[in-house]
Amino acid sequence: MDNQTVAKILRQTADLLEIMEANSFRIKAYRQAAQSIESLATDIYQIYQKDKLKEISGVGVGIEKYIKELIKTGTCWEFEKFKKQIPLSVLELLKIEGLGPKKVKFLYHKFKITSLIKLENLLKSHFLLKENGWGEKSEQNILKSIFLYKKFNQRFLLGEIYPLAQEIIKELKKSKFVDQIEICGSLRRQKETVGDIDILITSSKPRQAIKLFTTLQNVKRILAQGATKVQVVLKQGIGADLRVVKPESFGAAIHYFTGSKNHNIKIRWLGMKRNLRINEYGVYRIEKNNRKIKIGGEFEKDIFKAVGLPWINPELRENQGEIEAAQKKQLPNLIQIKDIKGDCHLHTVWSDGKENILEMAKKAKELGYQYLAVTDHASFIKVANGLDIKRTIEYLKAVKKADKKIGGIKILAGIEVDIKKNGDLYLPNQVLKKFDLVIGAIHSGFKTEKEVMTKRIIKAMQNRYLDVLAHPSGRLINKREPYQFDFNQILEQAKKTKTILEINSSYQRLDLNANQARLAKEKGVKMIISTDAHNTGSLEMMKFGIANARRGWLEKKDIINTKSLKDFLKQLKRNK
Repeated sequence: MDNQTVAKILRQTADLLEIMEANSFRIKAYRQAAQSIESLATDIYQIYQKDKLKEISGVGVGIEKYIKELIKTGTCWEFEKFKKQIPLSVLELLKIEGLGPKKVKFLYHKFKITSLIKLENLLKSHFLLKENGWGEKSEQNILKSIFLYKKFNQRFLLGEIYPLAQEIIKELKKSKFVDQIEICGSLRRQKETVGDIDILITSSKPRQAIKLFTTLQNVKRILAQGATKVQVVLKQGIGADLRVVKPESFGAAIHYFTGSKNHNIKIRWLGMKRNLRINEYGVYRIEKNNRKIKIGGEFEKDIFKAVGLPWINPELRENQGEIEAAQKKQLPNLIQIKDIKGDCHLHTVWSDGKENILEMAKKAKELGYQYLAVTDHASFIKVANGLDIKRTIEYLKAVKKADKKIGGIKILAGIEVDIKKNGDLYLPNQVLKKFDLVIGAIHSGFKTEKEVMTKRIIKAMQNRYLDVLAHPSGRLINKREPYQFDFNQILEQAKKTKTILEINSSYQRLDLNANQARLAKEKGVKMIISTDAHNTGSLEMMKFGIANARRGWLEKKDIINTKSLKDFLKQLKRNK
């Protein structure tokens, strides 16, 4: 049983317990354990074999026993007991914006709602209007949420699929049947959502390689199987394709199956202008007698060389100007994860994080960072366990105390403060000025009209102590659309007020998105890439923010936390 499956079952257990109104600390424990396991770099089975499960953050005696039973038998008697009380299909309802555990429990017990179809039918019948707490507006909002969920549910989040694909690659690389291997498709281009997993290999024994792929632990069923290609559905619900190609065509196939379609069309068109034919098998020169002579294809660089271009990074291959930039030798020198010097948006047990300040700092130190900013919530929203003025002062002292204890990394005192509906910040300036870094965010009023929301954000940015605007659009990928605001006006004000815009690395957010980040770069607005981590494992989500930045054509110079601590602090408006 792999990390993702164990984490999924633990999370499902937490959801079932929440619907059954179990002890909140127990629910939180299952969720924390799931997050920790999902972020592990080591296979959980290896940890189990070494009897070190309790060393995983959030895994106590009870959850350790739970995980051991899962690994040994593939399930757990307690999990099976919960499923008899609440069917797993009910959990899909929790993915709908506006439906919490209490409402889902009510819908199940009162109306036997176990699927989105049944819920839609109930909403359209208007029977719910007879129940307390269910009005026309909530009915309409939930129907809209169901529509959005269905619209986006065909694709999977990058952060969910990336570790799964890496596990598959790792297993295939161990085999003597696989010589060369590469991930292709939208996953290689690091798109924020992925439709399926495309894997290319070369093999001297293709049939054995195909058979090996079909017997991987994650494979649920085989859709199609041939001599050089197999299509399967994984237990996680996503499709995966394996193609076996000849070594002399490996590079051409990688380029072709990486895409995007529009990028490939443009490359083939450039080839035709040079009397070349480019496809997944290679590069061919067309002779006068229409005879094709193969002149490249073993390496991916052969494709670009054939049409007179330098290498173009996969993240840029969307036919959005990358080919023209390559022709002019104006491709960006894309940012890399090694350029990041510090993470400046994370949460601890002081608000809704899972670990304390020192634990987060030690992990950041392990990642090679020079500094980090702890930015717990100052909020009126209860679910975030937000700090009020009194607790904020205590928190500030705790951050400074932790900074004195640890060596080799600087802990900055930061805070994530709510932007109120009128554009004011939740904390007064006399408190905010005590911090090294203040990030502001919208956490309420998502359905505010566009003009009003734009004014709200602009007013917040005009505060001299608001250094960073966090997750600027408020979106949750596949779940909640961005709130409405005039992004061009926000960019103008960001440049005018020297407010930094965040690229949030949480794979549920990736906000700013790649197109917004590119536009911000063009307008001369500086950005920061942070994780919004709520536990030590989530600090490793930085790679997804980097991927988003690369898709947005960003370079090291565009991101302020690529700078040394001294130069980083100089970029903040409070220090200008």
